[in-house]
Parts: sequence; C-alpha cells; structure tokens
Amino acid sequence: MFGRLRDRLAINPPYVGLVADGYDSWIPVDDVWSEDPWYERLVERADGPVLELGCGTGRPLLRWLAAGHDVEGVDASADMLAILHRHADELGLAPVVHHGDFAPLALGRTYAAIVCPAGTFTLIDDADRAAEAVASYVRHLRPGGTLAVSLYGPEMGGRPLTWRLRRTGTTADGRTIVVHEAVHHDAGTHLQVAYNRVEAYDADGHLQDTWLRRHHLRLWPRPDAEALFTEAGLTDVHSTGLDAAWITTGRRP
Repeated sequence: MFGRLRDRLAINPPYVGLVADGYDSWIPVDDVWSEDPWYERLVERADGPVLELGCGTGRPLLRWLAAGHDVEGVDASADMLAILHRHADELGLAPVVHHGDFAPLALGRTYAAIVCPAGTFTLIDDADRAAEAVASYVRHLRPGGTLAVSLYGPEMGGRPLTWRLRRTGTTADGRTIVVHEAVHHDAGTHLQVAYNRVEAYDADGHLQDTWLRRHHLRLWPRPDAEALFTEAGLTDVHSTGLDAAWITTGRRP
C-alpha cells in the first residue's frame, strides 16, 4: 500500500488556509506543554533578544512577550502569522515577527538564544539542509548564545499507514476541523512519512472542505542530533529529557 501512495502531493506544504485555521483550534495559543517551563527558564536567563523558529500562531511566543521578555519569531506561513497578530491584538501586544524560511535562516541580526519548540525542526526532512540550517543558526547567535531544539523519537507500534484520528478542534466561527493521519516510519533513514486528511464540518456536521497533505519528518536519534550541533561548531552540546522527546542544546563559543 505504501508504494501506491507515492504520488505527486507536495511534501511539507505550508500551513495555510484550512490547515492554519485548524492548527489554531487544535493547539490554542494559551496551551501549555510539558516542555514550556524549560524554555521559559532559558528565555528568562537570556542576556539579550531571543528568536523562536517556526513561531506559528504565537504559542508560546506571545506568553513570553506578555511576561516582558525580548522575543521575536519567524515563520514561513503568512496565514499563521496573521492569526498570531490577531491574538496579539486581543492581548494588547506588538510582537516582532519575520515572514520567511528558517532553513536556512537569514535575518541579518544576532540573538542571545534561538529556540525551536514543539518538534518543528523535524520538518527539515533533508539531512544536508538540516546541517545548513543549524550552521545558519550559529551565525545568528551572539558569542555565548544558546541554540535549543525540541526533538522526538518515532512512534512505534500499530500498523503502518493505518488511518487514525489525530486531532479535532472547533473554530470561533463554529467549524469543526478534524485530522486523520496515516504514518510510515523508515528506521533505516529515520524518515517518517505522514499523510494528513484535514476535514472541515459545519455546525450541522456537513462536510465543507477536505485537504490531503503529505509530510516528511526527519527524526534525529540523540547521538545524531548532538553530532549535528557539534559539527556546526557549538560547544557544551547535550540533550535533556526522555527517550521519547527531548531538547538538544548547544552554545556558540
């Protein structure tokens, strides 16, 4: 079945339209994740501005900004950033966010810390491009600055490419947006292929729209992630967390 699903769908398409609206309902901007306290301590200790890679709709960037921290964000999706600005307006905040790619990063300034929560870095599915991206982060760090990236291991068990309910959420205008997902993990390449069927229903349960998407996620075993950081010139490289999910950090000399 996996062979029959090799098609012309775009790989890792941007989070736009229905998907951006769905993301905002699946993961509310005020949602708190288990990794958040760790990142909050890093942001609080940073001796200068902090950049969040893949800031999306503003979770957790807006919470850090509301606490008085000097933070900026970058994201490739204009639709996600539009939602971020809407939440910021509701909170009376004025975030500095950049619309653009972060693999590689090219913002023309440096930061005391660069962070990538929520496993967003895994969307960089090519190993060479990932190495280029980390090298660009090092160039954007001030001497002594910290890079911190959330990573996770593959989900084991279950039948590959079997559809399962992944997420549901209801938007402010009353639509229910549902995601079914089918996943295949290649242990040899550390590549995870995920198909997402995103569906929007009105308040009466009638299907309004449906999108089929394909994502390739590169899952980095801890030793490989740490080697990636070390080869980019970072020091004090280590990982914090469980085998299933952790944060790899390094410091620019």
